[in-house]
Formats: sequence, C-alpha cells, structure tokens
Amino acid sequence: MKKITFVLIALFLVSAFAFGVSLNTQTVMSTATVEAINAQNSQLGLPWKAGLNGFSGKTIEQLSVMNGWRPLPKDFVNAILSKAKKLTTTDDMLMGSYTMFNPLTMDASNLPTAYDLSNQFVQYPGISYVTPVKDQGYHGTCWAFSTTETFETALAMQGVVPYSNIPVLSTQFVAYHDIDWNLLIAANGWVIQDSNFDAGGNQYFSMYNAIRYGIPPATDFPTISYENSPWIEWDPQNPNWQKDLIYSQGTLLLLSAPEEAYYYNVSYNQYIDAIKTMIMKYGSVSVSYSVPADFFGYQSGVYVPVNPGSSSNPYEGGHAVQIVGWIDNYVASNGQTYNVWIVRNSWGSSWGMNGYWLQPWVTPQEYASGNVPAWKFESYGNWFFVPIFKTNNTVWSAADFNNDGYVNMTDWNMLVNAMQQTNPSSQTIAKYDIGVPKTGKIGGGSLEQFMYLWNLAAQSGH
Repeated sequence: MKKITFVLIALFLVSAFAFGVSLNTQTVMSTATVEAINAQNSQLGLPWKAGLNGFSGKTIEQLSVMNGWRPLPKDFVNAILSKAKKLTTTDDMLMGSYTMFNPLTMDASNLPTAYDLSNQFVQYPGISYVTPVKDQGYHGTCWAFSTTETFETALAMQGVVPYSNIPVLSTQFVAYHDIDWNLLIAANGWVIQDSNFDAGGNQYFSMYNAIRYGIPPATDFPTISYENSPWIEWDPQNPNWQKDLIYSQGTLLLLSAPEEAYYYNVSYNQYIDAIKTMIMKYGSVSVSYSVPADFFGYQSGVYVPVNPGSSSNPYEGGHAVQIVGWIDNYVASNGQTYNVWIVRNSWGSSWGMNGYWLQPWVTPQEYASGNVPAWKFESYGNWFFVPIFKTNNTVWSAADFNNDGYVNMTDWNMLVNAMQQTNPSSQTIAKYDIGVPKTGKIGGGSLEQFMYLWNLAAQSGH
C-alpha cells in the first residue's frame, strides 16, 4: 500500500500594507477592534461587517487554540518520540478507503441557481436538513464538528433517516479519537495511533474513523469543553453506547481546485458544479481553510478579508466547517455581485449570521492560475469530504475471502494483493470487486466496503 501523503497547504501571501486596522496575537476582540475593522471595510467598500460576539474580551492568541494552535509540552513531545520507536500498527494500510468524485462524469444539468440545506438563506429545497448549530468551545475540535455535522446531514439527504428526525451525533466521541500527530511524524507516516490530546485534526482521518469506529448519539457522549484543558474527555453516559453506533460505508472525496485542474483537467465550471452536485446528492460538504485574524469578528455579509496572511491580518491556524449551499450572483451590501457558498460554523449561533456566513467561490482567474488564496476552501491541499451510505443487502461474509468464518487482516491482505495485480482474471475481479455498486475492477470502493463488512463481522462475532 502507498504511504499516507499529507499535503501542505500553501499560503499565498498578499502584500503587507494595512488600511485601518492591524491585528496580531495580542489583539483583543473588543468594541474598538470591531469598530476599526468596520471602518476599514467601509473605506474599501467590502461587503461584510464585524460585531461583538462570544469572543469579546479574548485575544486572537487565545482564540487561535480553536484552530489547532495548541503547543505541546516538551516532555509530552519527548515521550511521544520515544514511543514511536516501539509501536507499530497495520491501521495505516486501511487509510486508502476513499471514493474520488469524478466531475467529468457527473450530471449537472439541473443545478439550481440557489440551494440551501439549512433553509434560512434560500427556501430551496424548502426543508432543513441540518441540526442546530453547535459550539466547539475553546478546543481545536472544529474537524470533529465538521465531520459529525456533515455525517448528520448525509444521513437525511441519503435517505437513511427522515429529515424530521435527524440524530444529533457525538462530536466528543469523534474528537476523542484524534490522530497522534507527533507519533505519525516521528514514524515517517507509517505508524497510526489514536490520541485524545487536543492538538487539532483533519477530516481525512475522522471520516476514515467513521467507517471503522462509527459515531454514537450526542446523548451517549455529550460535549465537554474545558477552556484550559489540552485533553478531550472520555465520559460515556450510556453503558450500552456501542449498540447506538452509526457507521458510514465510505467517503466521497473531491480534491482542491489546483489539484483537480492539474491532475484531471477539470474545467472551472465542472469544478464548481461538482461541489454543488455533492451537496444536492449527498449532503453538506466538509471543508477546511486558513483563518485570517479578522474572521473571529465576522457578523454578517460576504466575507472578503483585507491582506489575508499578512502581518496586519495573519492566518491563525486552519479551520474545518461545512458548505450547506450556494447562491449564484448574490447582490451584497456594497452593491457588487458575488457567487457565494453558504457555510455553517461551529462557534455557536451568536457568531456570524446565526452561526453561518457567506463566502465567495474561487474565481475563474484564481482557478486558471492555480493561485487560490488560503482563506478560500478551494485552495491547494484543501479537500472536500462527504460520507456515503450505500443501501445494499451485502452480508459480512462477502469479505471473508478465505472462507474461514472470520473477516480479518488475512482477508485484507488478500484484497490488497488482488488490487495490486496488473491484469487480474475475471474470476479474481468477480471475487474481490465487492464495492457498491460493482465497477468491474478492484479499487477504492472495494476497500471502503471491506471496512464496512469488517464492522458487520465484528458485531456478529466474526
């Protein structure tokens, strides 16, 4: 199997001149800061306003913890590095279970000009497919909230549960199973272990965990947030929480704009339509981006930062959220027209527009050049995720390739060996093409389905 590749997000810095406000780590979100941002935005004719919210009185340095900026204690790092020399695991071989969304083969003929799963900015589709906005508190667990809430919406959009009864799932459970980043780095990407240290995470790992671990209801593991604690608590409120787990069967993945354009020759319109199609067909899409300092003060409008990534408005970590819809040709407060995504945040309903904001798409010029600013979702290294639930009647024994009554690593290795064959026979393809739907080849869909069937086998003692 291939070693896991972690893509570095490129930060495209804008020339560092400031207009009316200069933000740094010690800047306090206060009335004065908000007024300075609004004065600057008014002077430049920008289409958004800042306002006081639950972050008032906090410095940007304190707020950056929510985006994963939590330094690790030196003794903790040393312990992890020594641990890396002793531990091994095969879990890393299971990390390739993703289905690439192909913009070149989709049907985008019936996409509307506006669509909103939250049903508060646009009354189409006319009902809400989202649960109430959550608050991650002062933890760097945005990735867990983005994963969990995307999971909730996908359940309804894909017909697993009725939209009127969407379960609120446990972000605490997802956050507890973060990746041990220091161990991963120390082992050069080959050792995968869980960690409940609050040091940020990403959806690549958490979406994979939704396949192998599942996600329980929030009532089983309610959110616990201690501002000064660097750990995620394990506090199940239901002794039978394992019976409540909901598993996805796979994850649909779309790469960043520069990657799709370069590797797959996808046009600008095809790329935008791909994101829209994912939302309409599967549910809200989990995305990430780099956060300019002034974003903490956002209140309303179309967010367009001044000099993002510069010394006057530095990036304060990465953040994960969800796109729940879009509006073509949205007329903003400055009279200008923007194509915007409707985005759901996890900073509570007092932030932004009831917990949401509007953000411009990548422009055709940015797409053509590949120079997409890091504050946009489509920038290099930022991927789009949505869990998928494949309705089928496949039983766990479809993954028991050696017919010994169990699904385990022996079966996994048989599948991997079959997938690596250059010209597999028709019999081999028939045996190992277990994806839903079958594709006539052994690929990512078979890996996803194997994970799902492994879970089914474990639940039944096989």
